[in-house]
Amino acid sequence: MAKEAMEKAGENCVPAYFYMVASPAEEEEYIKGIEDVVGRVPVFGGSAADNTVEGKWSIYTNDKIFSDGAAIAFFYTDKPMTNVFTGAYNETTNAGVITKIKGKRTLVEIDGVPATKKYAEWTGAKAKELSEDNLLVTTITKPLGVKDRLGDLVAIRHPMYGNKDGSMNIGANLAVNTAVIQMEATVDELIDSTGKTLKEVNKEAKDPGAYLLVHCGGRRLGIGDRIDEVAKQLKKEAKGVPFIAVFTFGEYGVKDHGANTTGGLMLSFTAFEK
Repeated sequence: MAKEAMEKAGENCVPAYFYMVASPAEEEEYIKGIEDVVGRVPVFGGSAADNTVEGKWSIYTNDKIFSDGAAIAFFYTDKPMTNVFTGAYNETTNAGVITKIKGKRTLVEIDGVPATKKYAEWTGAKAKELSEDNLLVTTITKPLGVKDRLGDLVAIRHPMYGNKDGSMNIGANLAVNTAVIQMEATVDELIDSTGKTLKEVNKEAKDPGAYLLVHCGGRRLGIGDRIDEVAKQLKKEAKGVPFIAVFTFGEYGVKDHGANTTGGLMLSFTAFEK
């Protein structure tokens, strides 16, 4: 896919940065494959989504529409882009070590304890709130997070489904013997973080001509009928510069001195210079 993108751009060198959209499940593998060709070029974007987590999403390319796979756009330009990638959650003192996973995205045990049991100990959540699809909604304001190797970024891990054996299906990859932190934010903080994040983008961007604002669909669900407050904050901070905002089931970005990575319940706000 990366080689085809270079060919279609009529280039034989790496791009300045790239945009990616993918179906949920294998985003990290797509990024690795692209980096095998172009190296560590900054990424921004998010995973395709629908309204009911049923797989009723579509990915568009120049000449194809499909539901499973990925699409990329390579940018060849001397105009810089600015990306701020954040969960904008607060760390709590609740943290443990991932001691067992199944596959790459099922969290089985934390500190040797079934994941939902440990989560209930941390948050006081009831068993019903952590069962099946209820887990997705319960954890929007109290998700999990993992730090990058430098500690500069906490990539949010959104528990999506509570299994009968006490394990959790998570919306991004996990690794045994890494620390997982219980994060938290109020709905007010989720709303206010959008304006604050775009303000942070503007501090770094010299002369933005447009924005692409990737906002997690799970956060959108948690914000609910107050989503208009998000729109008002974004309009205020954009100061008339045009923007598109999308609600995704996974977000991609990069932190300074870090690596391209993915998360859930996150914001990936990008400004393009004029």
